[in-house]
Amino acid sequence: MKTKIVRRSVLKGILGQLQQDGKKIVFTNGCFDILHIGHLRYLEEARALGDVLVVGLNTDDSVRQLDGPERPFVPELERAEMLSGFECVDYIALFNEPTAGKLIQELRPDIYVKGGDYTSLDQIPEARIVAEYGGEVIVLPEVQGKSTTKLASQVRSLTAVEHRSEKVTCIGMIPARLAATRLPNKPLLDIAGKPMIQWVYERAKGASLLDDVIVATPDEEIRECVESFGGKAIMTSPDHPSGTDRLAEAARLVEADIIANIQGDEPLLDPSAVDALLRMMIESPDVPMGSLMCPLSEEDEMDDPAVVKVVTDEQGFALYFSRSRIPYPRDSEAAQTRKHIGIYAYRRDFLIAFSRLAPTPLETAESLEQLRALERGYRIRMVESCFSPTSVDTAEDLERVRQILGEGMANGRWLMADGKQQRPIPPSTINH
Repeated sequence: MKTKIVRRSVLKGILGQLQQDGKKIVFTNGCFDILHIGHLRYLEEARALGDVLVVGLNTDDSVRQLDGPERPFVPELERAEMLSGFECVDYIALFNEPTAGKLIQELRPDIYVKGGDYTSLDQIPEARIVAEYGGEVIVLPEVQGKSTTKLASQVRSLTAVEHRSEKVTCIGMIPARLAATRLPNKPLLDIAGKPMIQWVYERAKGASLLDDVIVATPDEEIRECVESFGGKAIMTSPDHPSGTDRLAEAARLVEADIIANIQGDEPLLDPSAVDALLRMMIESPDVPMGSLMCPLSEEDEMDDPAVVKVVTDEQGFALYFSRSRIPYPRDSEAAQTRKHIGIYAYRRDFLIAFSRLAPTPLETAESLEQLRALERGYRIRMVESCFSPTSVDTAEDLERVRQILGEGMANGRWLMADGKQQRPIPPSTINH
């Protein structure tokens, strides 16, 4: 029986000869870390598109670049051997790069197949390469109910249950950039003698369950500012479409179990709210993602699209997020409207996988990234909090926060966002 695992330099010649003989070459790629029936069905469908199916397989080093140091679960040679057992697979080539672009340039397949719910070829980095030499890109939908990411999360959950007594490492990350549309240079704006990013950083450091706090930024000015007051920063790509994507890049560079996404425009952050969210994640190892909510009582916020509302089931898992008023108050006493607070906590491997999922219809309609998780079948556990944030999005917000913090500094007190609760300002915990 011929070997299916072939060095890429040799495979290039084999495929060239097959194409001269009129054979249509189909190529797909992936980690194939946990092989399941969904993979087999996907590969069979891909093979049916042509005469020869080539599978590009990420090496162990490549998988670690994509998914972190705990992956892959199965070594590369064993993954390759299992794939070679599929009748529909003709050849397997290992590649060490994060994407298959270079391998595609070398092999020049007639058809490049990608699995997933992509809505545009612009979401597939390799599509441009295929188009340049005249190849075809075909997207096959994900096999319903067969998700490698979900299986990986289940494996992580089982491991977490077995080792629950072990220390869980939690890192707070603050995505920050200068290119804000409504308030340029926002992270560096002065508030009561400190840049805004320093206020957020120091408040985050007050969360007792965070082992560290890191700013993720594409801007040298922000990195220099953070390091000037003793903080930590990771430089990221300037091309990320969202703060979550920026976080995922930074998360690949750290060792952590849980990543907390802390908004960089909330200098009135309450550290106890972060702790409440992290405590839930530590005690519930099967939950991939969590966030915060608080009662919404201000009538003018009920129909404000800038205020995101959330409804949950009886266990506190989010059913839906919306910029519209939910639930509809036909019986206003039956259920209280709750405001979503944009602080998240993720299992690290889930965050990395989530950032690679294509946007979904409801997410696009509402412009709410968290709906991508719900539409994909993942659960988001909400934690009730009395903390109602005052984000700095406009010049008016900035002046209000300056007044609150300026008065607090003058009186030696910390004023909460509602202007009612007070507590002493703690000494700087920047180095704890």
